[in-house]
Amino acid sequence: APEIAPLLGERGALGGENNRVAAMETLTAIALKQPKLVRGNPLIENRIWLNCYDKADRIKNAARRAWLVAHGHSADVDVGSTPLDPPTKMYAVPLLPLLSNEDSAIASAAAASFTHAVGMHPGTAEKNIVKLCNTYIGSFPAPGNDVEEKTSKPSSVFPVAPPPAAKVTKKKVIDTGLPKKKTKKVSSVSASMSKITGAPAPKKSAATKKLLAKVAAPKKERSLDQDSLMDQFKSPSSTKKETAEADSDSKVATRMGILRAISSLTDPSANVKLDLPVLKILLSFLMSYGLGDGNESLRNASRDAARDIVASYGSSEEAASFFLPQLEAVLNTGRADETNLDPLSPEKVPKSVVASDFRKEGVVVSLGSIALHLKDDTKIDGIVDMLLKALNTPSEDVQSSVALCLSKLMKKGTTQQRVESLLDDLMNECIHGSNLASRRGAAYGISAVVKGSGIASLKKYEVVKRLEEACTSGSPTSKEGSLFAIELLSSRLGILFEPYVIVLLPALLKAFSDSNDHVRTAADKTVGLIMAKLSGHGVKLVMPAVLEAFNEPEWRTKQASIHMLGSMSHCAPKQLASCLPKVVPKLTEAFSDTHPKVKKSAQDALEEICTVIKNPEISSISETILNALTDPANGTLHALEALISTEFLHAIDAPSLSIIIPVVHRGLRDRAANTKRYAALISGNICT
Repeated sequence: APEIAPLLGERGALGGENNRVAAMETLTAIALKQPKLVRGNPLIENRIWLNCYDKADRIKNAARRAWLVAHGHSADVDVGSTPLDPPTKMYAVPLLPLLSNEDSAIASAAAASFTHAVGMHPGTAEKNIVKLCNTYIGSFPAPGNDVEEKTSKPSSVFPVAPPPAAKVTKKKVIDTGLPKKKTKKVSSVSASMSKITGAPAPKKSAATKKLLAKVAAPKKERSLDQDSLMDQFKSPSSTKKETAEADSDSKVATRMGILRAISSLTDPSANVKLDLPVLKILLSFLMSYGLGDGNESLRNASRDAARDIVASYGSSEEAASFFLPQLEAVLNTGRADETNLDPLSPEKVPKSVVASDFRKEGVVVSLGSIALHLKDDTKIDGIVDMLLKALNTPSEDVQSSVALCLSKLMKKGTTQQRVESLLDDLMNECIHGSNLASRRGAAYGISAVVKGSGIASLKKYEVVKRLEEACTSGSPTSKEGSLFAIELLSSRLGILFEPYVIVLLPALLKAFSDSNDHVRTAADKTVGLIMAKLSGHGVKLVMPAVLEAFNEPEWRTKQASIHMLGSMSHCAPKQLASCLPKVVPKLTEAFSDTHPKVKKSAQDALEEICTVIKNPEISSISETILNALTDPANGTLHALEALISTEFLHAIDAPSLSIIIPVVHRGLRDRAANTKRYAALISGNICT
């Protein structure tokens, strides 16, 4: 019915969270009275099925209730425990356009709903997966052929015609009116006429005799060869050049949506079972098109999808016997076997050298996944060595994926016996590497080896001690590499790395005041990530050491502690609420320091804290409040006036309070009665 149409569009089932919840509740009410209307309309069914797999619980529960009611359940059904009835087998047609929806929540829900529908209708898996792949190929830009092909001119049986002579223009004779000069014509007498007239015959020259002999000779008939005739019109160097088709944002979005759906096929909750013929098509498609795509984000998504598919289905001997030779062939040649693409078209498969290199980089990660299912120690060790070499790839996404596979292989084969030598090689490369990519990759490798072999390896092989030494007394390159390793160890180990943060804190503080820009940047990034991972207990351990460094007379140490206090804005919300009341007063003290760099660092730290303010009213006047903190004498009254005139509609969070209270406290101690009155009013308003 046309009355239902608004419920299915961008103001209903495809709108914001509240719109979608309202649309689902309305469709539930309609399903209670007319279940056949909801169940019999493919578009209505599609919209409800889509929202059944949204990440937001409100939308998901409302949609599941509508779905269950439409299929004969009561309105008070338990949506959490009742399984959903399968959709119709035509589920894929309306879901495909939604995979590339601008709203990421809708696109993710479309991928998840597609996967669960495949799991409920196994017979439709191959047809719909081929449809996905063809949609990807349809939006894939055709590769160009910019190579100049030189073809040698074949010898022709025909003489090559000379270039046409220039056209001779006849001179125009000007009539002067004078009598024309008559020239006497000399008649030439031929041999036959000389017999009649008796006149002597003219003597024939050698050239004339030769020409007459050539004319009198019998003519040879020539056979016409069509190929030779056409070859005359070819230039000695013919260029066949095809311009590559331009890519666009809409095409990239379409391909990303397809890869999102393919990646979700490995979701265990969907219970999708793919046969070997489908796996052959899918893996060959990802190797040929996905890993050779010119867009980096699409290559990364393809690499992760291939890794998950190999890890999920590589346990069977039949699948492993297909996966391993295919992956090794791509690693050696850079090209996938296109015979397995059938029924997909191989016309647009990129065959350039760059695409081959991309495939070689991406296939290493899949080899790491297949190694989890191998029993041959020699092959496992070989794959581990390949993964270690792949860490030198100048792409952080590739290095991260390789590290993820590497950590899972640490207890496979003979790798556990090689942990010490692996860590030694990686530490040397991380600290003394010749380029940034190799040092960053080695840092990823260290974190993967420690994660896979256990936290005890940090102490057993003195990893932290060696990193601390390199961070304090090494060259700028060594310091940067050690900071990379500390950052990634904290990222991968999380709360388990907290006890070592206290040990490394002096080295981190020293790195903040290093003379090299790259070292300071690495220290800032490392500390920011460490603070984001700290628990409440970790904040309590770190805070005293940082505050103690703040009281040091050396300006570089004080500046480093200010940087670290500013990095506490990266803490989790609960930890942030507990630490900011101590951090902000210390930062305001730094503005009275005599050194300009200390003041500048304190201002940068406060600005960093202001970036995490969630209250929109405080965020709008944060610049005025910062001026009051940096220049209390001139900015306090303006900040208090701004606070008085602001109407608060939202709750005040911890970061907001941490920058307001010092200003209010300063106002209460001010000598001016007007300033004191404003501060007292604000205090009363906050308390009520």
